[in-house]
Amino acid sequence: MAEIEKQTEQPYGESEDHFAMLSVAAPVCALIIATGALYLGRTVLFPLTIALILSVLFSPVATRLERYFGRLISAALVVLLAIGAIAAIGYFLTIELTNVADQVSGYSDNIGNKLAALEKNTPPWLQHIKEAVSDVQRRMATTNPAPRQPREVMALPVPASLGDSVRPIVPIVDGMLKTLLIIMLLFFLLYSRRDLRDRFVRLAARGRIPIAPQAIETAGYTVGRYLLLFSAINLAYGIAAGTVAWFLGLPSAPLWGLLAFLLRFIPYVGAISSAILPALVAFALFPGWSKALEILGAFVIIDQLAAQFAEPFIIGRGIDVSPVALLISAMYWYWLWGIPGLLLSTPLTACLKVAGDFIPPLGFLSILLGADRVLDDYHDFYRLLLELNPSGAREVAIRYCDENGLERTFDDVIAPTLALMGEERTDGHISGENQRLIIDTTHQLIAELGNRFIKSRVAPSVRVMGVLAPGEQHFLGLLILLELLRKEGVVATFTGENKSPDEICDLVKRFTPDFVFISCVTAECLPATLELVAALRSISSRLTIVAGGEAALHQSTELINAGCSQLCANPNEARRAVRRFILQRAKSRLPFGALLPRRYARAALPATEKAK
Repeated sequence: MAEIEKQTEQPYGESEDHFAMLSVAAPVCALIIATGALYLGRTVLFPLTIALILSVLFSPVATRLERYFGRLISAALVVLLAIGAIAAIGYFLTIELTNVADQVSGYSDNIGNKLAALEKNTPPWLQHIKEAVSDVQRRMATTNPAPRQPREVMALPVPASLGDSVRPIVPIVDGMLKTLLIIMLLFFLLYSRRDLRDRFVRLAARGRIPIAPQAIETAGYTVGRYLLLFSAINLAYGIAAGTVAWFLGLPSAPLWGLLAFLLRFIPYVGAISSAILPALVAFALFPGWSKALEILGAFVIIDQLAAQFAEPFIIGRGIDVSPVALLISAMYWYWLWGIPGLLLSTPLTACLKVAGDFIPPLGFLSILLGADRVLDDYHDFYRLLLELNPSGAREVAIRYCDENGLERTFDDVIAPTLALMGEERTDGHISGENQRLIIDTTHQLIAELGNRFIKSRVAPSVRVMGVLAPGEQHFLGLLILLELLRKEGVVATFTGENKSPDEICDLVKRFTPDFVFISCVTAECLPATLELVAALRSISSRLTIVAGGEAALHQSTELINAGCSQLCANPNEARRAVRRFILQRAKSRLPFGALLPRRYARAALPATEKAK
């Protein structure tokens, strides 16, 4: 049985507190610096970001085309496809929006009549509020009279300078240059995507950031697949919205479908925004309110069908981005880059979330942007322990144990918590006080959870003793194993911590166990473990000695030579060893048991063992 957690006993003081504060402040400072760089460098970074997102989006397409046309032609085809699509969308939006504006302007009388009718039907209490506001405005106007208007002076026209003549052309030239820059960047990012990946891995290696090329490839594939499928669902939503608009008789139905496709990239509010403009047009063109309400309701229903049925079925869990993180991210990118940043917020959030999943120094992004975890699992248990709330953590573990059983509680709650604790402590993310609380709470909880189940007894009884190697401090994994064996009817006992070899040998002589499980996780304890195994073997040649733990597994040959019967990598292997012993003893006690089939020998086992 391998020890699960690593409890590094380290003193902590003022220096450790300073280090913990720095580790918390580092991501905040990095976020502030990155925000300033993104804002000040938006002229250059915005085209680069668009090119990067488009390259990630079209990388799966370029990879498929590369099999047939080669890398150069496939990258060129994808770029031409993207240029054609974007140019067509821009031209279509310009023409159609102009036509809609002309149509709506011809129905100004209809709009005025509806607004007048709406004003007549205003409730009395709302009229009183309106009159009160108007009265306050009049009083303020009389108290603070408007300043006197200056006299008008006739000025002679000044000939326009060259700068004034060129100024209207500057935005057009700037837009063309940015577009050409995005096109060239997209081509080279698609053409050199493998070379760029290898360069990034080498650069990360120089910064001592462990990143495998496969991780980057997997991250790119994950984001690309998610964005491609999400775009396909948005396209289907736009087609459905345009069809509904055409069916209800709304002019320029393709325009509303295209706007619905684009605006749905804005998280949560995009679909509603795509329904507001056609609803206002229906309000202006059609008599009554029915068409506007039908348009609004149809768009919302189609969006919910896409969100609740299409996305879970086609995308699945996706990349597990939190809804709150998407909304905050949309506000953040809108503040930085305006409307284009709002449209890019979902792809950017997806890229940052996956980067946090695969790049260890960016792991805080995965925590900030990740979706909400399922309640009552080890995340809640671990969080409550970090909040210094052991009673709340105990309630979570007990509730999970009552619903899912003892073994699943150990596997799904206790073991992941201890593993996460070891990683966080090694990285310096939690203090020694947090670690000590987790260990003490888990120690008490293991026995408490085991006592909630009725324990049968194997007849004749099998006796097991758990032993810590001299100097070893990792004992929770051993306690979990012993508790699972007790539940299966085995008589199991733990010798305790800080026992000398002589004390352990004396306890073995008095308890006379069939099995001795030795936990050796720390490499420094291995010599003492070898001596203990030899001493236990001298007590009885028939004693089954099983060793486990990280250090024991690395020195398995030496332990076997010292007298160890076998080594186990996890608690399940140790439990299987005990079951085989029970089965063999049951067969030996039956008449002609060695010749009987296995199913007859199992009849001598207890009910809990038969179910295994």
